[in-house]
Amino acid sequence: MMNERLKRLRKTLGLSQEEMGKKIGVGKTSISKLESGENNPSERTVLLICTTFNVNETWLRTGEGEMFIQRTRNQQITDFLGDL
Repeated sequence: MMNERLKRLRKTLGLSQEEMGKKIGVGKTSISKLESGENNPSERTVLLICTTFNVNETWLRTGEGEMFIQRTRNQQITDFLGDL
């Protein structure tokens, strides 16, 4: 279930519900409801999660494949320099 994968992703990243929510522009309660299965994520939320955390959208939606998108060394260097 996507809600279980969301929780697993958050824990893998070492983020609290509040921290994850801040990074994608939603509140702690929204993350809690997504993880519990009470709410389903919007298309916008799924895309934000994937782009913000470099998550494989197929994995998030279906559980197939790897959790994270593998990035080239050049992409990693570019991101690092952008963070500086």
